[in-house]
Amino acid sequence: MLTVSYVRKYGRDPLLHKAHLGIETDIQDGYLWLLSRIRAVFSTSHVVGELQGLQNSRLRLRGPDLENFWLHTVDLLMMKNFDEELIRLLDMGQRVPSRIGIGRVGPTDMGLIELALREGCVLFTDDEATLAPLALQHGVDCRLVRPMAESFR
Repeated sequence: MLTVSYVRKYGRDPLLHKAHLGIETDIQDGYLWLLSRIRAVFSTSHVVGELQGLQNSRLRLRGPDLENFWLHTVDLLMMKNFDEELIRLLDMGQRVPSRIGIGRVGPTDMGLIELALREGCVLFTDDEATLAPLALQHGVDCRLVRPMAESFR
């Protein structure tokens, strides 16, 4: 959603293809519509830390493009009342279900599940292969973003 928002603001459609997000305009509209409906965004420090790695591996922005991407991202997350939480690896490792989950999906995804459980909030994801099934097993209200965006059509 951050990339789609940035692309829309700066007219950088080729970035969607670089990011392997070659999605039609109406689905982009659906992602932005969904984002507009979310009042507050919660995430973990692990996810924030992964953003730069994803940017490097997928978007490969440099110079002013990279600067504009991050400034746009910060502004957008401020508007969405973004709250970044630290979910400590050692804390996750003390609960047996989380300990098993760390081994299956890693600390970033398990941290999102822990955060959703702690906050009692919905977990939105595009990861239907690993994160969504594990979140559902843990009793998290987990929803896949892409079908929601596609239904916007």
